[in-house]
Amino acid sequence: MSRALSKISADWWDYTTLDPDILEAAANLQPEDLLALSRPGFSVTFYDTLEEMYLAEALEYLEAWREATVERPAGICGPIGPTEQLPLVARLVNEFGVDLRHAHFWGMDEWCLDGQAAPIDFPLSFEKADRALCFDRIRPELAMPEANLHFPRHDNLAAYSRSYDDLRCVIARGAGRDQALGLQRSG
Repeated sequence: MSRALSKISADWWDYTTLDPDILEAAANLQPEDLLALSRPGFSVTFYDTLEEMYLAEALEYLEAWREATVERPAGICGPIGPTEQLPLVARLVNEFGVDLRHAHFWGMDEWCLDGQAAPIDFPLSFEKADRALCFDRIRPELAMPEANLHFPRHDNLAAYSRSYDDLRCVIARGAGRDQALGLQRSG
């Protein structure tokens, strides 16, 4: 059976292409069913409030970045959404004086316009949002070097992909490199 065409973009596969039976089964999952999905390398956690969830996400950034050393640089790969944790990340870095010199960040998403990654001045640019909501708010003496910020671009996909092999991505909050490269190639 061939997959349904995406209602978002005919060249993509996404939630609109899923088999209706799978969607129905997912809609009927109970909380205990979701908890049972936890396994090594994948945990399911419930939070009582959205604020707790955003703070937990922000703390994941700090935990990953605190592992970074000159001998063993490390970082986190983050999707664009949700974004509510990003200002919290910057605030925590500033409050706790977390030195990000050896830390890395991979943005995994970007819009494609006319077959190219959207430029940073595009109003909906994901890179622009990551920078404005997080990285531009970090005190300069703590800031991550520009070379340690990795965003997918058509002109750097090979280098972007290699950076995952050359460095240590502690946490990928989503599909990571493959999603970013797939999104770029679909545009």
